[in-house]
Order: sequence, then structure tokens, then C-alpha cells
Amino acid sequence: MMMRNNMISSPEPAVVEDGNNPSSPHWNGCSGSSNDTIFKEHPQNSGILHLSPRALSIIWGNDKRFWQWISLDEEEKSVFGIGAELLQVNWIEVTGKLEYSKYNKLHPKMTYEIYYVVKFKVDAFGWHSIPIKFLVKQQIQNEEEKLIVETSEILEPYRKSIDVWHCIYGGHFTVPDDSKGFVEFGMFEVDSDWWKGSMVLQGIKFQPKKKDPNTVLIN
Repeated sequence: MMMRNNMISSPEPAVVEDGNNPSSPHWNGCSGSSNDTIFKEHPQNSGILHLSPRALSIIWGNDKRFWQWISLDEEEKSVFGIGAELLQVNWIEVTGKLEYSKYNKLHPKMTYEIYYVVKFKVDAFGWHSIPIKFLVKQQIQNEEEKLIVETSEILEPYRKSIDVWHCIYGGHFTVPDDSKGFVEFGMFEVDSDWWKGSMVLQGIKFQPKKKDPNTVLIN
């Protein structure tokens, strides 16, 4: 389950329709389908795509001591109406995978930036101690897997703005011409024993890369 520089690992419990295997402490994301319940175009901005948190694999995500699913109302400006709330954990590992052929809303030759849409509650803790790592791994058909992006960031500055949705950059990838292959991405902190908590993950936003890297749509 640990993150390494040349791979992104995730749990492999038995797969059920919604990804929720009651016998496993981990949430196994239902990312094999591209239907609108987990993957949507932005309602007002063409080209921007959203992935539901239910499509992500979350270590300890099925253990209610550490994570829980919460409803997000219209005032939250949530795309899917649901969020994954991190209660407390010292090992954070959230990963996703997109197979280009199954997600036809992804345009060939387009470079997408990945943003984790999160907010911190008033009692959020533990985000000042160690950076969170973000990885992107891409495989083009008939070629070896290749790690193309690795970044890290201490999230404490975001925590200081409570109950505000933040888009945290997590790397980028380019869809190949023939839309064959896949991309994996994830956020990790598995190197320390420091506990972290009170963060809500609304999902992932994929935004076409712009010439100005400082231009990011928040909602």
C-alpha cells in the first residue's frame, strides 16, 4: 500500500458495484465506468471535468473511525452532492485511475491539470507538519509506465481559510492521440506518524492547461 517513486499502489479488495466492500477497511473506487454519476462536465465551463470522490480509492475509507461520507447541499456548490470527510488518520492515501478509452469526455492531445477540491473544517489539525505528496503516472498503449509529475505541498496555508473550497494542484497529464492507455494519480502522506484530520474532499477537477498557470477556476 505504500507509495514509491515508480508506482502508485492501491488496495485490491473484492469489487462490488459501488466500490463499497463491507469486509474491507478500504474504499475501492468505482472508476471503471464513466457515467454521469461519477464523471461530469462542468455545468458552465466547457472542457472542465469533475470526478466524484466515490470514484477514488481511499485507504481506510471504509472505516468510519477515519473517513465518512457526507452530503453536500446546493450552497456548497458541489457537483455530485457528496463529499469524503477525513476525520483522522496518520496514513493518507487517495488514488484514482482513468482509462482514456472509457472516459470519452477526455479530448485526445489535450493536456489536463489535476486539482483536488478540498476544504478544511474549523477544527482541522495536523496539516502543518509534513508535505502532502501528489503523483501522476501515465501509461501510453504499448509503452512502459512513466511517472511524469511528482509535487509536494504543506497544506497549512489552505487550512487557515476554513470552510472554503480550495483547488490544490496535483499534477498534469496529456491524453494520447489514439486515447489508448491510462493515467493514475494520487495524494499521499505515508512517511510520518503525524495525525491529520477534519478535511472534506469534494472530488477531482480536470482543467485544460492554460497558457497562464495562475488562472484556475475555483468553482
